[in-house]
Amino acid sequence: MHNEKPTYYSIIIAPVRYDSRLSPAAKVLYAEITALTNENGFCHANNKYFEDLYNVTKQTINNWLKQLEDYGYIQRYIYRKKGSKEILNRYITIFEKPIQINLNRPIQEILNDNNTRFNNKSNNSLKKKKNIKKQRGKGLK
Repeated sequence: MHNEKPTYYSIIIAPVRYDSRLSPAAKVLYAEITALTNENGFCHANNKYFEDLYNVTKQTINNWLKQLEDYGYIQRYIYRKKGSKEILNRYITIFEKPIQINLNRPIQEILNDNNTRFNNKSNNSLKKKKNIKKQRGKGLK
């Protein structure tokens, strides 16, 4: 088992948690990637790190990563030595699907969703109900 483990929290967003196309282990790997991403905004761990951490083969890690990438939850960036297949660095970034889905939504619609006038209406309604209850309570005494 790998001796140095991150102390950052991990997250499994709802779309990953409930995606039946992903294996449970791929979901746990996603959580590990989020923990490693918290430090620098990307994960630079290599497959060997994950193999040792979960005591599985390189092929198993590749399968889990492929699932996450195929369904749009991560993206891998591989930098190779020029003129060679040798990998110099590999970075993994996370995509949060709910954000991607809303990218085509007009900005005005987004701003209207967070308009305080809606909040004031519900607050005013609550105040009116409380006042009515107070008045009824006073009349019973």
